[in-house]
Amino acid sequence: MRETIHPQHFYPDYTGELGDLRSERRGMELWSKLSRCPSSTIRQLASNTAEQKAYYRFLNNDNIKEEDLINESSRRMGNLSEGRHLLCLQDTCEVNLSSHKRRLNENSGLGRSDKSDTGHCFKIHPGLVLDVQGLNPLGFSHIKVFHRPEDMPDRIQRGYKQQSIKEKESYKWIEVAQTSKTILKEAATVTFIEDREGDIYEQFAMVPDEKFHLLVRSRTTRNLSNGNSLYKEIDSEPIAGTYTIELPTDSRKNQYKRQAEIALRFKACEIKCPNNLKNKGYPPTISLTCISVKETSQASRAINWKLLTTHKIENYEEALLMVEWYGARWYIEQLFRILKKQGFGIEETELENGWAIRKLVIMQMTALLKILQMNIAYADTEGGQPIEEVFDKEQIEVLEMMNIKLQGKSIKLQNHHKPQRTKWAAW
Repeated sequence: MRETIHPQHFYPDYTGELGDLRSERRGMELWSKLSRCPSSTIRQLASNTAEQKAYYRFLNNDNIKEEDLINESSRRMGNLSEGRHLLCLQDTCEVNLSSHKRRLNENSGLGRSDKSDTGHCFKIHPGLVLDVQGLNPLGFSHIKVFHRPEDMPDRIQRGYKQQSIKEKESYKWIEVAQTSKTILKEAATVTFIEDREGDIYEQFAMVPDEKFHLLVRSRTTRNLSNGNSLYKEIDSEPIAGTYTIELPTDSRKNQYKRQAEIALRFKACEIKCPNNLKNKGYPPTISLTCISVKETSQASRAINWKLLTTHKIENYEEALLMVEWYGARWYIEQLFRILKKQGFGIEETELENGWAIRKLVIMQMTALLKILQMNIAYADTEGGQPIEEVFDKEQIEVLEMMNIKLQGKSIKLQNHHKPQRTKWAAW
């Protein structure tokens, strides 16, 4: 039986990380405030003017490096990884501060946006780690923070197709995976889960080995070693099995609530090296399994995914497990929502220095794990993870008192969840 995680593993310890005892204490104090009061406004976090100024000094201190804050978080995650089967979710989020451009310092770690030539933006690309048992968030194996320079040439000017993968922004997928392999070296197995941007031949050639796997949504069909195309090959396979899911209403996608029957197909394939990568030292073919996730109805915007994985799939149940793991990407999307809109409101920060805002975001990322754990617990029919993994003894006692105060007299207004699980705390 797996040993229970002590909640202290989720708390940062900057001792020896920042090179100055006073700064380390101030950093832990600020993080504690962030975890108790999700906000990006230092005035709301501080108890008084002196404390407010101290937090400003900490974040604006050039001797406090963002890589030191990232390394502390990664080190804690490494300590939790031994013997575990883990999922590492990757995705990118843009923090757009252009509405505050008049008060932001120039040349302070901010750059161009995805959507336009608008400046005052930066990106975060984390590796969020979950335990396969229960899909509980444990921490971050790495957090890449970067920006596009204002004077960055466009794709044509910089000869994007001729650039090596290390010169491209898409190298972020490989960089975070490779760094995570070092951090999670004591794990039993790790599967990196990525959306279509991660469908990069170079990554399939560089990242996987016996312990580390990839599960990536396919971006486009590929040529196979047998002369066929990937999508044509998988679509001609017999259906391995079907299942039904309920799709929620999503106004952004013009999607209405409905039940969808999904047909699964899978096939082992040998994808060929793209022509532009030949003679660059990559293997001529790579063995993968392709899983087709296709809605049987003719509804508009019907589900039609292709997943590529280095895991060997031999039956319907194993293929379905890959689909469930890929569905865990919802957690990293939820993490970004908490950071930007539903919790910390990072794009509303009053800080004026981009480097300071980047450091604040790194601290917020680790502070919001508990919020994410509560959100997951509330939606979990099993009641979430053990409560002692998230709250210490004193916090549980406070929750017990809150529970007495918040419950109503009628059965309907009482907390019926198990006190040993985080769903009880989420209520």
